[in-house]
Amino acid sequence: MSLFSGIETDEDQPGGGFLKRLRGIRPAAFVQSGGAATRAVQEPRFSDRTNAINPTVSFLGRKLSGDDITDVEEFTESDGSVTAVHVATATSESHNLVETREPVTSGTPTSLAESVATAPIPEPAAESATVDVTAALGDAYAKGEKALRELDAMIAAQSRPMERTHGTAAAHVAECAPPGAVAETVAIANENATTFSQQADAAPTPTHSTVPTSARLRTPAGARPQAVPPHSSAIRGNDEDDDQEPEPTSTTSGRPALVSAEALPDFKRVITGVEADSTLRISAAVRKEFVAVEIQPGIAIVAATARFSERAQFATFLKDLAAHDLLVQEEMIATEEVIASIYEGKRDVAVKGEREASRAIGNFRDIIEAAHAYGASDVHIEPRDFLGEVEVRFRVNGDLYTYRRLPKNIVRRALSAAYSDLVQKNTNSGNSFQPSAPQSAMIPLVLGRDTVNLRWQSAPTVGGYDVGLRLLDGNFKNYSVLMPDQMGLSPSQLALIDTLNYVSGGITVLTGETGSGKTTLLRALSYMLPDRELKKQFAVSEPSEYPLPWLSEISIIRRPDESDDEANRKYAEVIRTLMRLDPDDVTISEVRDRVVMGLVSELALTGHPVRLSLHAGDVISAVMRMAGGRLQLPIDELAAEGFINAVGNQKLVPTLCDDCKLSAEDVMHKSDLELLRSKFGLDTSKMACRNHAGCPTCRLEGLFSRDGKVAGGTRRPTLVAELYRPTPEFRERVAARDWSGARAVWRGERKTGFANEDMTGKTLYEHALFKASRGEIDPQFINRSMQSFAQYRVMPGADGKL
Repeated sequence: MSLFSGIETDEDQPGGGFLKRLRGIRPAAFVQSGGAATRAVQEPRFSDRTNAINPTVSFLGRKLSGDDITDVEEFTESDGSVTAVHVATATSESHNLVETREPVTSGTPTSLAESVATAPIPEPAAESATVDVTAALGDAYAKGEKALRELDAMIAAQSRPMERTHGTAAAHVAECAPPGAVAETVAIANENATTFSQQADAAPTPTHSTVPTSARLRTPAGARPQAVPPHSSAIRGNDEDDDQEPEPTSTTSGRPALVSAEALPDFKRVITGVEADSTLRISAAVRKEFVAVEIQPGIAIVAATARFSERAQFATFLKDLAAHDLLVQEEMIATEEVIASIYEGKRDVAVKGEREASRAIGNFRDIIEAAHAYGASDVHIEPRDFLGEVEVRFRVNGDLYTYRRLPKNIVRRALSAAYSDLVQKNTNSGNSFQPSAPQSAMIPLVLGRDTVNLRWQSAPTVGGYDVGLRLLDGNFKNYSVLMPDQMGLSPSQLALIDTLNYVSGGITVLTGETGSGKTTLLRALSYMLPDRELKKQFAVSEPSEYPLPWLSEISIIRRPDESDDEANRKYAEVIRTLMRLDPDDVTISEVRDRVVMGLVSELALTGHPVRLSLHAGDVISAVMRMAGGRLQLPIDELAAEGFINAVGNQKLVPTLCDDCKLSAEDVMHKSDLELLRSKFGLDTSKMACRNHAGCPTCRLEGLFSRDGKVAGGTRRPTLVAELYRPTPEFRERVAARDWSGARAVWRGERKTGFANEDMTGKTLYEHALFKASRGEIDPQFINRSMQSFAQYRVMPGADGKL
């Protein structure tokens, strides 16, 4: 039997403490009935290997506790040789003594456990003496057990060096145990604890190990375990080792290195900061090691120090950015100096240092800035319930291209924030954005050196809603006016416009589709008056779109619940007011109602030139609409001499890129080329067609058609127009409501062929054919977007020829 066999008790055995087994000493362990007092040491019988109770605790005394067999292997290196010491403890049922295996190399014991295992146990003289000693040890070791538990807590917290820890353990044992009973054991513990501490201090600082702690402490029986440095941070769990480890780099982390703030791609704003309104609020300490920037709406790049990128907080920040609908496109490694320069030198570069209070407004600005950079005239935002993303499209050179597909929640918040915070309060129809109702508003924005007025119009659609934003010039201080000779009008048309500067009374009517430049031409007509500085000019708009600082402009606002009758009544009141303000001339953006048309007629007949716009298809349609339908102007007023100064219809057509346009002879169908030659008498050899692939001169990188093609092949649009000043014969046909006769009179004034620049008596379509014959615009655009060559009706000119 072993020394500790035959001990049975019903009491629960507390865990912890390497002296736990000594608490179970009973008299039977020292005096055996019917047997010798001294037993020979037997070889222990090991069955299946069991796990350590708490493998993460470094104090070896804890490994000797518990009711299971525990194998603890410790290896130390000395002069290139490895010493292995194996300590095994047996349970009370194993009937085995403590075994000490032979070391691989000779040497003195190096562990506290080995010292205890090899320490001689004195043979008791008598049973009564043993009982007294056991009783004394019971109380002493109970106090020692409490002290050891406190010691383990201190070791786990790593609040004291290991040398002091072992010294304290020995001190607790010496204090609690009777001096005579365990003096030898305490001495051995003190001696070996000092030896263990010295070996730990002498060991070299280990590198970080990726092997789990439990794997290093539990070695299968019979296998040769790998050496583990006794001072390893994996065993100690001490954070001080982290400071001693080499700094991770971009190479070890697998992330690209950011060498300077200038190497970072252009971004809109820094989205991390200590401020309360930051998208991702971080502490001042973290700000030194982490930064995130937004390069596009919903797309971000993060940069962090190599040390911070290995922390769990870095992954948490990435999740926080995802929660804010931000996709991290790149994770980069940077030094603290580079991160500081990003915060200080390149913050909010898009808005010249002015920080946006809301990231949603920043996203809205990003879209408008991109549209302005592309030269777009309109922005179309098209959310749909059946699609996961929102398509954002720009109209550039007359064509619509897809710019981005953005998450719905980002777009919705951007539109709501822009309508609530940026809209001019006296121009909006509603206090907040309402996708379920039509809304109109104006938004002034400063983009770089330019001031832009956005004309907002939204409306519900089937399965979603649409928001259309027209980009207009809004610079009142440094405004620029596009003059008629810069728009693409022919010399004969410019000569007709010049005659409008010398009229007293009458109306000038411009018609055309939406986005055809009517308001731009009306603005130019009011500006080009030679004696403008001596006149009082007024303008009425719904709402104001372009800066007109040389005149007095009145902007009319419509409420969302306002009916057409109420809006027209308001319009009429404004015009009545103008009649008492002594105007010299008036510009009206659009006439939609007979009451307003009547007031316009009254102004024109009393000697005040009036310029206005209508929606109509051509010159004859404009006169017909004023005479009937909703406007209901008396026909005798309409046909009166001097009432209609001029009437025109216009359209914007994209021009071709001179560097990549293709020959029409190589692109167009032979039948279309033959019609151009035979029907219109045009030379097709100089005609050119659009190259949709574009070239470096015209290609708009980042804009795509819905079929995936990159935008390209066209340049700034040009104006094609038909302008007509009524003659007495024309007014006679109007008075008789002979619209066919009026058309024949107008078209019969043509004196030249379609290849000539004289536009007298020519239509908008024929003006486009002339520009196509010069290679300025694509004839295919005329055939597809205006009217086919085969269907267009050619009427005889002044010579009676087609």
